[in-house]
Amino acid sequence: MLKNIYYTAIVLFTLIGSFSGCKKDLGNYDYQPINEVNFGGIEKSYTAEIGKPLVINPVLKFTKDENDTAQYTYEWYALTKDYSVLPKDQRKNLAKTKNLNVLITIASGQYQVFYNVTDKKTGITFTKSFDLQVSSEVYEGWMVLNDINGTARLDMVNQNLNVIKDVLKTTGSNLTLTGKPLDIYCYPWNPSTYGIYITTDKLTTKIDPETFSWKNTLAIAYEFASNVPSDLHVDFIKAADEEVSYVNTQGNYYYYFYTWSRNYSVPINIVRGENKVFPASPFIATVTSDYPAGAILFDKEKQRFVRHVNGESSCALMPDQPLFDYNKTGMDLVFMDNTSYNGGEAFAILKNQLTSKYYLARINPGDGYKQNYYQEMLATDIDKAEQFAINPDFGYIFYNVGSKIYEYDMFNKTSKLMIDKGTDKISLIKFQQVFKQSTVGVSNKLVVCSYSLGSPTDSGKMELYKVPNLNADLSLTGAYTGFGKIVSVSYRERPKS
Repeated sequence: MLKNIYYTAIVLFTLIGSFSGCKKDLGNYDYQPINEVNFGGIEKSYTAEIGKPLVINPVLKFTKDENDTAQYTYEWYALTKDYSVLPKDQRKNLAKTKNLNVLITIASGQYQVFYNVTDKKTGITFTKSFDLQVSSEVYEGWMVLNDINGTARLDMVNQNLNVIKDVLKTTGSNLTLTGKPLDIYCYPWNPSTYGIYITTDKLTTKIDPETFSWKNTLAIAYEFASNVPSDLHVDFIKAADEEVSYVNTQGNYYYYFYTWSRNYSVPINIVRGENKVFPASPFIATVTSDYPAGAILFDKEKQRFVRHVNGESSCALMPDQPLFDYNKTGMDLVFMDNTSYNGGEAFAILKNQLTSKYYLARINPGDGYKQNYYQEMLATDIDKAEQFAINPDFGYIFYNVGSKIYEYDMFNKTSKLMIDKGTDKISLIKFQQVFKQSTVGVSNKLVVCSYSLGSPTDSGKMELYKVPNLNADLSLTGAYTGFGKIVSVSYRERPKS
């Protein structure tokens, strides 16, 4: 018992001594108010446009030095809210001045901007932040590649539905297009950088997707692992999915897959176990049901379908199916494309050279390359068809014969004249492939491009048509003029928040 009393006494004495020491220590500090900064004249959010000035004149009030602004340093910087951007690229420095007056050169998107004011004497920093939405006249929309008297010009129908002629010149791009225009193609070629590819018979190259500026390392030659000319041009690009694509050049196909670091390298149009590449059709149907995404190709020499799967460097034969022999069709391929119709199918149109009959085949890659349909096409003037396009909603097949566009219903086996451009020439019909599911209202519009033969440099027109069911008449939803002879269009997508 005495031991416990003695221990308790020691503890109480120690606690009393501690409180006493704390009380005495309070008198050892002399607190002085610091010089603080109060921010005014800065809104909670701003919008800005690339290439245009952003001006902010903050009102600063200092609590101690009567607003002596020379005693401070200043810093403005922006942090992107796009978390797919690499950490080293997330911060963008704007200025080191009291007031902000800069031309916006950062990429389109949402940012949080920080304004730092640092007291030189104490080193203390005071911060004010706000939201910034950066947009661009060329943020999103249709890229339109024209033929102007044999040379290429890139135009655009932007997100505000305004036509921008010679968009490279308008944006101050340092790329000058030379040669005959061939193709414009847009797709997300890697996770951090969107791809806008322009092809002429002199060069295939990307441009900066935000500013449209250019440098030589954007040429497609830099995406090849094999030795190719620096000014290489390909015939066309076809993406199977985000980060997966094929290019066709000089009759050969090459494969790219970003995730596996697979650059274009050797021709893949060779069947496994065979010793030579086959002459490949310029029509290809990409396959998204496989991983990695693949494609269906057509061997023109042996008149057979083959498949490219598993990211391999060669193709494989197709599995046996009952409607027709994939490996011995006995016909020529006149058109093939992939579509989202019926969950994802490839449509192929074949011609029997002996009978001059045309056949439609529908292939479902996601179900073991099952043949869902194979019948003769009883379509008006099908033998004179110049271009084809497949509607993804109803599977209608559109084709043009001169200035006339027909819609073919495979179930009724009937053709209906939908558009007659009279004396104008149709240069392009298509449905746009999309990669972002949020890109609504683009893929199911029939794109029709035409021009007057008498004035091909300024009579070009691009029209968009809604396709209803039950073979009802098309309805015009958009018309844009002032182009040349349009040879290719592609939609520059943006993810929607």
